Amino acid sequence: TPMPRLELLTVTWAGDVQHFDLLRASLARSALAGIPHQVVVHDEDHALFAERHPGLALHSTAAVLPDGLDAARCEAQRWQRRLGRHGTKWASSLTRMVGGPIWPRHLGWHMQQISKLARVAHSQADTVLVLDSDVIVTPQAQVDDYLNPTRAVCIGQWQPGAEARGKVRKWNREAHRLLGVPYDASAPADLYFDTPFPIHPPSVRALMRWLEDRYQRPWWATFLAQPPRRWSEFATYRLFLRQHPPACGVDWQSPALTRYVHKATDVAALITHLRTLLAEPNCHYITLHSQSSGRGLWNADEVIPPVRALIEAQASG
Repeated sequence: TPMPRLELLTVTWAGDVQHFDLLRASLARSALAGIPHQVVVHDEDHALFAERHPGLALHSTAAVLPDGLDAARCEAQRWQRRLGRHGTKWASSLTRMVGGPIWPRHLGWHMQQISKLARVAHSQADTVLVLDSDVIVTPQAQVDDYLNPTRAVCIGQWQPGAEARGKVRKWNREAHRLLGVPYDASAPADLYFDTPFPIHPPSVRALMRWLEDRYQRPWWATFLAQPPRRWSEFATYRLFLRQHPPACGVDWQSPALTRYVHKATDVAALITHLRTLLAEPNCHYITLHSQSSGRGLWNADEVIPPVRALIEAQASG
């Protein structure tokens, strides 16, 4: 059986451009260097990414998002700037309680999820590997890490239901509601919401058809009608895959090839830690969690350059 065709997908924006530069630098020094990489960026950020990465397959949200959603995203962004992080959270809560205002439904994070699904549905590859811009691909990574010659691959991380707290519990609960599957809070829950995340394009197209059939409106309208900040494209897709597996079947894998770094306030300690991770034979991906969501615990300007120097030195060494 020939190896399935793979495509990489990153959906990002100017706030994460330095992380994205690092992702591209690490990809260029890995076995995935030759794999097509589709990248979706906010329309207003297109020129910035095109300048920094000439020759990249760049798509703007204006081209990817259906039916005027990009204009709604820009309007949401204006409100977000006006109200700040806390004001935006308050407005989202209001929308969840009373149904309005409408703009929190069109926040950039929701639009990134819609963009991701739209691009995957458009793909002719057998598998699309979603890589967020805060991923570092190590020299150990292999093209077939998330490929199975006959089955669709998906990642899950099952834990006791009690461990699904906060947003993760809400994402799982909302996916069950959307797909009409009873939610049992005591049953094991899937806690994996990171990338790399392999997606099977035919299954995404099947999910979209299912949603349109059930809710009698465009698939994306159903996603956006959900309570703001309470839904996850990964949770919905993964539950759909469990309920409606493709004829080829699903190869469920654990996220054993990825390591996570949440703290980068001490740069020297971070570099030492990364050097250790890069020496691990089964560390194929490292997620250096981005701070662009507004938490701002550390500064990319200080952290990314030494990390990039380390990646480049490791690759040449």
